Amino acid sequence: MPQLSLSFRSAFNAETTDDEPIVLVELTPDGGDTEYLSSHPTERLSSDPLRYGTISNEQEYQFVLMSMAWPDDQEGNPPKTALVFENVTEDMAAVARGVTPGTQADVVMKLVLSSDPDEVEETYAMKATGATYNAQQVSLEVSREPIEMEPWPAQRMTKERYPGQFR
Repeated sequence: MPQLSLSFRSAFNAETTDDEPIVLVELTPDGGDTEYLSSHPTERLSSDPLRYGTISNEQEYQFVLMSMAWPDDQEGNPPKTALVFENVTEDMAAVARGVTPGTQADVVMKLVLSSDPDEVEETYAMKATGATYNAQQVSLEVSREPIEMEPWPAQRMTKERYPGQFR
């Protein structure tokens, strides 16, 4: 369970509040440019074209309507979640088309508060493992690689690296 600050938990559980929790998403497809997306229209980023979003640590995150479930933590399975974005920009479907069984997109989700978007409460670095899209929305299945896929041992057992094993 992540250790979130008291102010974040209060804003997250409040019925009404001026200090809203925000999800910032960084999508990086294999060989592509990173898309910076925000779940909150904190401030106006530009007038022509009219764009709203959030500025966090000097990076602009464009506002899109999105929904996200908290990553689950089930025993025996890696954490996973689903991100659903409204298909409002012309290149949102390109990110979904780039997620195929051989290629995955890197997804970084950051939780911040609207009063202090530079203070990151929690970060999840995961991979997009599947994607679907239509004219209305883009949906990404996000997970991390299972720990069982890590090679063990990391190095080869040779005489030079492990001389005590070959006596």
